[in-house]
Amino acid sequence: MKNQYIELIKHMQKQGTKFNPPAIEIGVVINAEPLTIKIGDLQLTKDDIWVADFLLSKYKRKMSIPSTKATGSTTEEGITSIGIPNGELEFTEGLKIGDSIACLAVMDRQEYVVLARVVRP
Repeated sequence: MKNQYIELIKHMQKQGTKFNPPAIEIGVVINAEPLTIKIGDLQLTKDDIWVADFLLSKYKRKMSIPSTKATGSTTEEGITSIGIPNGELEFTEGLKIGDSIACLAVMDRQEYVVLARVVRP
């Protein structure tokens, strides 16, 4: 016969986890290519993780810098203004071995989201 008190406690625990998001955990990159991270004793590979796009090498983003007053000099004529109306910025460095990263578990799945590279001040 089931103990009703134990069943009630199990039900309360299950319901409590539904509304409490998982904590952010700190992981470490142990291999850059293919990306492998370690969180505590858990080792995750590229099939287990989602990564914020800006953390990847070769990440590109379009940008626009409005024309503004410039300083500097040239050999022929002075520069009075500069602007980049339609440019693209490319980050060449992604996650590296030893980087600390903030990770969040995806609820009800065996996956993690890598949110950001983090450092201690």
